[in-house]
Amino acid sequence: MAFVLVILILLLGLLTYLLYSLFVVPRGAGRTAPKNKATLTWVRSIYGTSNKPTDLFGQTVAAAPANDGSIWITDAKTRALMHFTADGRYLGLMRSADASMPLQAPSRLTVGPDGSIYICETALDLVRVLRPDGTDAGSFGIPKPVSVAVSKDRIAVGSVHGFALLEKSGKPIKVFGSRGKGDNQFDYVHGIAFDDAGNVYVADSYNNRLSAYDRDGKRLWIIRTGAPANSATYKGGMLTPAETKGSVLKGLDALQLPLGLAVDGAGRVVVIDMYDCALAVFEAKTGKFVGKYGDVGADDGQFFYPVSVGYDRGRDWFTVADAFNKRIEIVRIPGSSRGAGTPAAVKRALAGPLRACLFPLLLLLVATITLAVSASRRRRNAATILPESADGDERTREAGLVDDAV
Repeated sequence: MAFVLVILILLLGLLTYLLYSLFVVPRGAGRTAPKNKATLTWVRSIYGTSNKPTDLFGQTVAAAPANDGSIWITDAKTRALMHFTADGRYLGLMRSADASMPLQAPSRLTVGPDGSIYICETALDLVRVLRPDGTDAGSFGIPKPVSVAVSKDRIAVGSVHGFALLEKSGKPIKVFGSRGKGDNQFDYVHGIAFDDAGNVYVADSYNNRLSAYDRDGKRLWIIRTGAPANSATYKGGMLTPAETKGSVLKGLDALQLPLGLAVDGAGRVVVIDMYDCALAVFEAKTGKFVGKYGDVGADDGQFFYPVSVGYDRGRDWFTVADAFNKRIEIVRIPGSSRGAGTPAAVKRALAGPLRACLFPLLLLLVATITLAVSASRRRRNAATILPESADGDERTREAGLVDDAV
């Protein structure tokens, strides 16, 4: 019992350390970030369905977290959805339960509040909707869809030409823009997301702009975040972007190619900058730039041409499709949880190292309870036997006195 208690104390000490490390967020991932960027915290990476070379990802496209913490992943090599747990264990492949309508080339995707999965099939001008079991929940046509977001009552789809708001049935509410460079035009909306109030945030990739709209479609703000990629020209045999005019970001802060977009738990707009290999953060109310997180490279917590980002509010982490590193990275940045730090930390723990401690701790708890119950029973038995022994001794003495008298 003493040995078991020593082991229990050691494990409880380890558990305390793990909880401390989860609640006290480290400010970096152990390396020096460039001056214009802050360090982020790496959680884990997913490289494929197994460690076999044939099961590794080819070029990751998107990773969307579900309400239960699991992650749905699309990859250029696999024409299907891959399902993983929050701690990176492979659950299975889904192409659609309807054999007559398998997925053709799924790209960016999102998971709705009810668990339904919305998948862009750009080449087919279609957004497919599948239930978690793979059964078909319908589809709707959108010309060249490249991003999708879902709220409780609406769907937003970004396309090559602009974006559209739809009812959950797929019925259009309003279509925004046409393809071009004007203020009311777009050139590939690779990122789109709702906030809690139903506002919509849009990343206009090749125009290098971000914009925000309210529920009624009124524009709240629009900002140019860098040189537009569609204005580049060849000079001296090199592709040279045009001079930036009217950009709110200058120098190293400017975005090079904004792609995926998400809204974090603090309501901030978080954008993947593909060519700068970073997460750029903006205030939702004004579009004010907050900062960049990340760096280029192949190490944990670094990126090489990331193309999309998702956010798991329950665990306060981002799922990033790190395309040219052929992996999905799960990372965290400071300030994204909006007071939900404790529940998020617990959920992260259950999807991380703490999970490995649960079974042995449960066994030790059962062993401790069993030993305590056994000790309690022994004490009760001893308390019952001792009075009987005393009575027996008294009767023996009385019998001896009678014999002596006789």
